[in-house]
Amino acid sequence: MTILRTTIATILAGTALAGVSTQASAVSVTGSVETFNAAHTITNSAGTVAIGTSLNNAGGHILTAGASQSAIYHDYTTVKSWADMSIDLGWMHNVDWVQVNVTDTGTYKIKSEILGFRNVAGSANSSNATTTTTYTPMVQDKSIHPAFSIWSLAGNTFTSTGSSNNPTTVQSPLAYGYTTGGNNNTMGFNQVAAPNGTNNASFLTAGGVNGFVGYSNSGTSGWYNGNGDLVGAGSPGASSGTNADGFLWTDLTLNLSAGSYLLAIGGSCVDLVNCGPYQTKTVTTLATGAQVVSKAYGTGWHELTVTAVPVPGAVWLFGSALAGFAGMRRRKSALAA
Repeated sequence: MTILRTTIATILAGTALAGVSTQASAVSVTGSVETFNAAHTITNSAGTVAIGTSLNNAGGHILTAGASQSAIYHDYTTVKSWADMSIDLGWMHNVDWVQVNVTDTGTYKIKSEILGFRNVAGSANSSNATTTTTYTPMVQDKSIHPAFSIWSLAGNTFTSTGSSNNPTTVQSPLAYGYTTGGNNNTMGFNQVAAPNGTNNASFLTAGGVNGFVGYSNSGTSGWYNGNGDLVGAGSPGASSGTNADGFLWTDLTLNLSAGSYLLAIGGSCVDLVNCGPYQTKTVTTLATGAQVVSKAYGTGWHELTVTAVPVPGAVWLFGSALAGFAGMRRRKSALAA
C-alpha cells in the first residue's frame, strides 16, 4: 500500500506540474503583418505577392514549422477560390498556394482564420459605348468561409511553373452544378483528392505532389465536386467556428511526418449563398435597356498558422510514474523470493 500511495502521489504531482508548464516557441513569419482599424479592414496592401503563381518564383510563400517553431502567414483570399459552383472545383489562379516544410514528425494544427475585409470600397461604376455598369455600396458581410487542402511533396520544393496547364476533363454527372456536356475549366483543381490521370491534376503532379493529406472546409458540405468526389466538412480532425469578431475559421489537427507539404487556401462558397462581402452589379445594354444583375464579391484577409500540438506534460509524468511503480513491484517480488 505504501508503494501504491507513493505512486499515486507522484502521478498527481506530475499532473499539477503539467498545468503550469510552458513551451518556448520561435515563430517563422512570411510576409508582413497587416494593420487593422476598428472596422476590421486592412489599411495597407502588405502580403499580396505571388497569388496563384508557382512557389519557386520570387516571392513564393514557403514556411517552416516544427516542434519548437510555429509558422504564421497573412494574405488575402477570394470568397469562391477553394470551391465555386461554376466548376465545382478550386480555382488554381485564385487560391493562395503555400509550401510548409515540417522539420519534426508529430501532431500539428493547421488553421485558416478570416481576420478582416480587404476591399471595403469595392468596384466603381463604369461605362463604354454599348453598356453601363453600376455597383451598389459594398455590403460588409462577414460570412467568408475559409477552407484549405494539403498534399505531400516528394521533394522539398514545389516546382510547377504555371497555374493553367491542366487538361479539360469531362465534368462528373455527380457534380453539384452539373450541366449536360459541361466541362471542368482548365484552371480547376480537385480539393479533396490526390492528383491522378483522370482529374485536373497536371499542375500538382508536375510540381512534385505525391499524395493527398487532408482538408478542412467551413463552407457548405455534402456535395460532389467536378471530378465526382464528395466534399464534406473536412478530414478527421477538422473543425470550424467563429472568432470573437464574427469572422470564421477552420482548422485541421493531424499527424505529419517531417517533410514538405503544399497547401491551397481560399474561400468555400459552392452554393453562392452567404459568401461574404458583396456589391450588387447591374450591367445595362444601352441599345435595348436590357439588364443583367449579379453579385460582385469582395475579398478578406486571412491568417494561416501551423503549430505543433505538444504532448501534455501529465502524459509523460504519468508514464514515468507507472514505469516506476512497475519497477518497485519487480524489486519487491525479487526481495520476497
